[in-house]
Amino acid sequence: MDVNNDPVSRAERALYDIQELADSTAEHHPYWILLYNCSQISKLILEKWNDDLTQEDLNEIRWMISELENSCKKLKNKVEQDSRDK
Repeated sequence: MDVNNDPVSRAERALYDIQELADSTAEHHPYWILLYNCSQISKLILEKWNDDLTQEDLNEIRWMISELENSCKKLKNKVEQDSRDK
């Protein structure tokens, strides 16, 4: 099997396009932080696919998950506020 065409390599190449979108999207877009943190988590996991995650890796993932949770709460609050304003 071509090492550059294995599933992990293909996923890393596809993720690159997602990261490009996240990096080029203005931070004021409401979904930017969700896309950015999801892509960072995915990148870390794919980089370590054949290795063990370290405690530092897991701490970083946990922090990014907390950022996702905070962003979801903000989006939920905005949706609820928009609903009340209508």
